[in-house]
Amino acid sequence: MIKSVGIDLAGTGEHKVRCLDERAQMCDGFNFETTTDGLAKLEERVFSGGANPVIIFEPTGLAWLLVAVYLKGRHPDSRLVRVQAQKVVALRKYLHRSSKSDKIDSLTLAKMPFIDPEKLEEIYFPPGKIYAIQRLARQRRRLENEIAGRKKRIGSIVDGYFPMIRKAFSDPWSAHARAFLHSRLNPLAVVRAGEKALHAFLTKARRHCRIEASVESHMVYLACREAATLYKASSSVGMIDNDFFSALQDEISRELRLMEIEEVESAAIAKRLKKLYLELHPSDNLRTIPGIGDHTAPIFLATVGDPERFRSQSAFANYCGIVPGANQSSDSEAKGLRMTKAGPAIMRWALFQAGHIGRSHDPQLACVYYREMVHHGKTHMQAMGAVMSHMSARVLAVLREDKPYVLRDIDGSFLSHEEAHKIILTKYQVPEEIRKQRRQRKTPGNYGLQKKLREMLVPRVHEATAAPQPVVT
Repeated sequence: MIKSVGIDLAGTGEHKVRCLDERAQMCDGFNFETTTDGLAKLEERVFSGGANPVIIFEPTGLAWLLVAVYLKGRHPDSRLVRVQAQKVVALRKYLHRSSKSDKIDSLTLAKMPFIDPEKLEEIYFPPGKIYAIQRLARQRRRLENEIAGRKKRIGSIVDGYFPMIRKAFSDPWSAHARAFLHSRLNPLAVVRAGEKALHAFLTKARRHCRIEASVESHMVYLACREAATLYKASSSVGMIDNDFFSALQDEISRELRLMEIEEVESAAIAKRLKKLYLELHPSDNLRTIPGIGDHTAPIFLATVGDPERFRSQSAFANYCGIVPGANQSSDSEAKGLRMTKAGPAIMRWALFQAGHIGRSHDPQLACVYYREMVHHGKTHMQAMGAVMSHMSARVLAVLREDKPYVLRDIDGSFLSHEEAHKIILTKYQVPEEIRKQRRQRKTPGNYGLQKKLREMLVPRVHEATAAPQPVVT
């Protein structure tokens, strides 16, 4: 009887299947496609004779989704597992050395339940709205990265060709600053038109401004005049003419139009995310945790899904990939190793953002960061790793209890936000000289010192286990 099934999924074409019996010997092998007939063939061969094997996928794009959903819908009691690609590669190299093929990969997958059964986690099928939040959050993050990239590119071009002009605006991305970039990237033409014309143009485009409009317009005009003077002095080269400025204007305008389209789409996604988030989490208790806001709360809700599927805070931290790799022997352990990064990348990003803000408002998080930096000699990123573990514990606890988070001091006493802020400022501010030491601790080529620092003999402590337990009321 079939006990284990490995499916090597192809992006296009046929998927390879290898089945093993209770002695881990191959008892069947075939190919199928993601069609009605192909999935029916898979179901018939895999579940023949009343078998209910463990079915293992390697996460190849989204090819696994339809296959897994079909099998789970037809056989609710079936056990479907996705394994990390790194594990499959390591096992294949051990079993087959330098050989690689789709058949070998499917056979390697089928052997996972016999070699590493404790680490096999069943696929979690979230409700449709949770899955929608997951995809929308990732799409929003991609758009935000694109927007940030375009802003950097536009700023780099404008600052390179027209020094000081962007600095003359109180906000380089305000409505009137954008209007200027859209149509006034020719300082010679701006100077010819005069300061009054520029002031009238910016006043018409202006919506909000932190300083007096005439002062800002004057500063922009001075920057344009300075750039025009430089370009006039270089006119003999022959490069600077109307075509030169026209080409730059066309490029910047196009980048701005694309960026503004992305901003509109990002805002639409944010609106949809907020609606779905409040439908699934009407209490909005996640945002009572200091550091968690509109961006990160939907990500946490969608990533956790059902909080009861994690047996402990440590298991959740491992799932998120925010625990350091281990290298332990006897009573010593190599510290300062990189995070495993086993879970969703967007979850780690959200934990970092929430932890970075939260340590400025929550004394317990501030204490963790201060302890790691000052007493344990960690760098900023290593200390933030500890903060992220503690933040993950708070997220899981609040979602399990669905109750608001309560600020407390490290001794457990209740605090107001004002009291918490005062404690952080007086007790947990890392001195600048220590920050400087941590930044300079690892110099290029000083590998011996780096290894010695990583392998210091220190007590082994799991950050998520040692975290101050989140308090909900």
